[in-house]
Amino acid sequence: MKNDDIFDFQDNNSDDIYSSSSKKNENLQFEDVFSSSEQTPNIGEHYYRSAKNRKKKSKKRKKLKIALISVLTALAAILVALVVAITAILGEFDYNYNELDATNSELGFNEFIDKQIINVALFGVDTRNTQSMTGNTDSIMILSANTKTKEIKLISIMRDSLVEINHEGNTTFKKINSAYGKGGPELAIKTINQNFGLDISDYATVNWFGMADLIDVVGGIEVELTPGEVVPISAGDYALNESIRIICEQTGEDPTPYYILKPGKHHLNGLQAAAYSRLRYVSNIWGSNNDQGRTERQRYVLSQLFEKVKGLKKTKYLDLIKAMMPYVETSLSTDEIFSLAVKIMLNSPTMEQSRIPLDEYQMPAPRTLSGVGSYVYFDRDYAAEVVHAFIYDDIDPTIYMQQHEIRKNDWYADVAR
Repeated sequence: MKNDDIFDFQDNNSDDIYSSSSKKNENLQFEDVFSSSEQTPNIGEHYYRSAKNRKKKSKKRKKLKIALISVLTALAAILVALVVAITAILGEFDYNYNELDATNSELGFNEFIDKQIINVALFGVDTRNTQSMTGNTDSIMILSANTKTKEIKLISIMRDSLVEINHEGNTTFKKINSAYGKGGPELAIKTINQNFGLDISDYATVNWFGMADLIDVVGGIEVELTPGEVVPISAGDYALNESIRIICEQTGEDPTPYYILKPGKHHLNGLQAAAYSRLRYVSNIWGSNNDQGRTERQRYVLSQLFEKVKGLKKTKYLDLIKAMMPYVETSLSTDEIFSLAVKIMLNSPTMEQSRIPLDEYQMPAPRTLSGVGSYVYFDRDYAAEVVHAFIYDDIDPTIYMQQHEIRKNDWYADVAR
């Protein structure tokens, strides 16, 4: 079920849309008429401060009217252009739309927490099929978009996190990445909502092969590689070059031109960046490996992609969407995607990142569970508190943990009795 207040196709915040434009008509002096994107100035006070100005009243009113008409015309042109672009895109390219046939309660929540904040689940499927959208999730993220402050928060959930999964009347405790493979996006969303007290009702699933095309459209990204990440394939370690070889084997390309043998800063193309995003057995420049290291790499790649898209020429937008659509499946309708684009992306958004769990409240897994193996263990209630403070109160997780005692407990020992 959608949040109708958030996904309002008729966007009333036209002042916010206009303030995102970098060009102004100097002849009409828009900066005098629209001096703030937050409120319309008092035009009477601004233009008629003294009796000396009254003679210019008619002339300035005419000038103001022209300015207002010009602004409204510009806004209309922007909206029409976006609608035309979306129509052209949907007519020409594949659009993997999958409307969720589930109520809010079936997705694990009762009502939306804050109607100005949109939370969307992002999944990266673990598949060797370039067209597949099924299987366990190699990456799990929460994209939180604040339509009021124009802030975006990206939170990755470690795929090996031990969580409660409720499916078809049965409760099990498994790694969170297994929920998608067991019950599709509905169960994966429900599992996130129930374990962390969120209100996610939509999702987007990405095949990591598609990430390569997206990154190529924006011109690649800059990445610093460690010595361990660039070991030769002959060393036998699963590092960057082995990941490149596997991807090329699946796509039928020659991997040789893509290999990187020296550590340090490199400009990665799409295929290299996609291979980099899948690494987990070698340490990154932040000193992390395993699932923690991989989530850091993936957030870094997405943040770099985000910054590149913000600076992309408008003429490249169609190329970006054309590259993206075949590799994305989403429950967001065209109206909702359009509304998000207007409310967020046209207003130079900022991005902050975090992870579930952070090192500070992660604890050693006390036992090996049958059918689960090694897992990431932490207090889910405390994790939910940290995430809520980050999303809804704009409190950095590090600050929150300094202000609130970190809780750790062997909760699985209680539920397993």
